[in-house]
Amino acid sequence: MKRNDRNYRRSQATNEPHFNTYYRPVGQPPRKQKSKRIFRVLVLVIIILALLFTGLMYMLSERANVEQLITIEQKPSYVASTDMPDYTKNAFIAVEDRRFYKHKGVDYRGSLRAIFSSVRDRDNLQGGSTITQQLVKNYYYDNQQTLTRKLKEIFVAKRVEDEYDKPDILSYYLNNIYYGDNQYTIESAANYYFGTTVDVNNPNLPQITVLQSAILASKVNAPSAYDVNNMSPSFINRTKMTLEKMKQQNYISETQYIEALQQLGA
Repeated sequence: MKRNDRNYRRSQATNEPHFNTYYRPVGQPPRKQKSKRIFRVLVLVIIILALLFTGLMYMLSERANVEQLITIEQKPSYVASTDMPDYTKNAFIAVEDRRFYKHKGVDYRGSLRAIFSSVRDRDNLQGGSTITQQLVKNYYYDNQQTLTRKLKEIFVAKRVEDEYDKPDILSYYLNNIYYGDNQYTIESAANYYFGTTVDVNNPNLPQITVLQSAILASKVNAPSAYDVNNMSPSFINRTKMTLEKMKQQNYISETQYIEALQQLGA
């Protein structure tokens, strides 16, 4: 074969087109598309289950008859909040629910925070409850910290706010919480611990003081642990915090605040 022929064949070989046999699918790989579909279906199922669960809790909450709360007024030591010194009832508002007069029974930000916390830790559901919600919990439910109770509490609290005005709700709360030593109304607690009264119309006993009001408002956080007659450092600090909140929210004056701290020995 001539050299020219060999060169021609070599050039022909190098100029032949090269076909890529690798197939690359257009768009997303099928496996990735399938994973996305599964994720969407899973999210949809979770949403549906959450809605069904919430609906069930709403139905169960309807069993609570909010009209029964008025029976709290039948307690022998019941005192309406309108008959109490302002600093006494406001001590509880300052430490338990500063937005009491502004919300409609539920602090949604606080409640959502408590619900999400319970999802992470089922044994620790706390925080976020308004005074109305605490009233509902104490009257209708136990102290078991569960998501189901929290949701029912929210639904019933809304109905309580529709049925009663704020002074009545505050009255029922103050006369249906545990103050320790078998005391369940604020009047009985004031009588028992201090020999005073929260009733401004009662001439037979001295009026409860600012400090005594702060002590009772602080005690309900841990009624069995906090001893009024032998106040621990943690109890004293909590009472100081209550007094500070009362001053910050303009429920007591600077003079009342300083006087209460001096009486506390702080």
